[in-house]
Amino acid sequence: MRKLMLGVLIAGFGFANASMSWTCYRLVNGEPTGGFVKVMADTKQEATKKAIEKYKKLGYNFDGVNCK
Repeated sequence: MRKLMLGVLIAGFGFANASMSWTCYRLVNGEPTGGFVKVMADTKQEATKKAIEKYKKLGYNFDGVNCK
């Protein structure tokens, strides 16, 4: 029984550290424009970085990125 409880507890910690899905919009002249991209990241800062990389790879122009 103890091994089962320990296994459930360890599995729970694994799910707590999973990345979140972020929706990121590109900004042109301070206004959101076009569609959005979805990225998986642990923090908003990491999500913004990944979104910038995606937009650059797609060849889009932007002044900034906002992730929610």
